Amino acid sequence: MTEQTTSTLQQYLEKAYALAYKAQRLISVDRAAYRIFKEIKELIGSLEEYIINNIEYDSVEVGNKLKYYEKQLALIEEKKDSLLLRFFRQMSEHPSLPQNLDEEKYIINWMASKGYEFCSYDKQEALQKLDEVKEGGVIEEEDPLTGLDIWCLKVRK
Repeated sequence: MTEQTTSTLQQYLEKAYALAYKAQRLISVDRAAYRIFKEIKELIGSLEEYIINNIEYDSVEVGNKLKYYEKQLALIEEKKDSLLLRFFRQMSEHPSLPQNLDEEKYIINWMASKGYEFCSYDKQEALQKLDEVKEGGVIEEEDPLTGLDIWCLKVRK
């Protein structure tokens, strides 16, 4: 294997590790992220084997797989953002919500500070998300803006 090929392989490996981390963070949003995470881990194993044993590999195929995983994770990330916005819209429907506050930014920061991946006024919806993730728990909280009960999903990492 040439030095340039080894360098490209190292770059692919670094990108695969970054995508695996991103997929692991998104598992609570979509089951597809878990499948992608497993596939990326397999790819990482192959790339490490190529490097250790100095084996030739199909650069185009590896590059295409990484681009595919990157696009799929971007779609899941968009879904996560839309879930947060849906939660925000649920909150906005409550008349006790202050109108002069940047509510969306506040609630997203609040969820992030608590380590929550998803929150809902509907306990069943939160439990359904937990069933999809299979790791973590649903925690009952008091909505920081309205004082109403909400259920939030906290995923074990």
